[in-house]
Amino acid sequence: MTSTSARPLATLRAAVALHGLLFGIAACSAKEKATDTAVGAPASPPAGMKSDSMAMGGAGMSGMTAQTGDPDRDFLRMMSDHHKGLIALVHMTQERNGVGTAKADAATMDKAQDAELDAMMTMLEKTYKDPYAPKVLPEHQAMAVSLKPMSGKGYERTFYQDIVKHHNEAIAMIDGYLPKARSADVKTMAEKMKADQAREIADFQQKLAKIGG
Repeated sequence: MTSTSARPLATLRAAVALHGLLFGIAACSAKEKATDTAVGAPASPPAGMKSDSMAMGGAGMSGMTAQTGDPDRDFLRMMSDHHKGLIALVHMTQERNGVGTAKADAATMDKAQDAELDAMMTMLEKTYKDPYAPKVLPEHQAMAVSLKPMSGKGYERTFYQDIVKHHNEAIAMIDGYLPKARSADVKTMAEKMKADQAREIADFQQKLAKIGG
């Protein structure tokens, strides 16, 4: 028979054992939750990283890649996405007939934007070991979708309006980047892009005036 004095000691031992068991279960559950989050949940940008173009002074475009904190690298990534959207528009336009001067202008822009995109991807790869895959942003995809059913003057007018808007977005991004630029090569590229696109905006606005847009 257990003595009366032994009962409190036995009760204490049981409580300690139970506490250890509950602690082990809680630790295991926390570990499983962390594993589930790492595997199945979408990753949030690391602390200090921003996920929109306003970090570069852009136009608040959705879907922009998370920022790395390096202004040159971030500019190359964001502008690569931006070029990808314009390339989608001009590729579609080159396949159209009866759209006035838009088809020839699309071919000219396609060549220039492809060359710039290749240069940016090369810089990302060589300088940052960053095999970044540019993507068409939702608002630029929407431009292509809205253009698709159009034809004739309506297509030509809307195409130039979309390109002017797209170029203005790029110039806003460049203006946000230039004060932060560290790389002379990236800065020179950005300045050339701004000059080229400002010239095209002026040209396309003149064409819109003739079309009646």
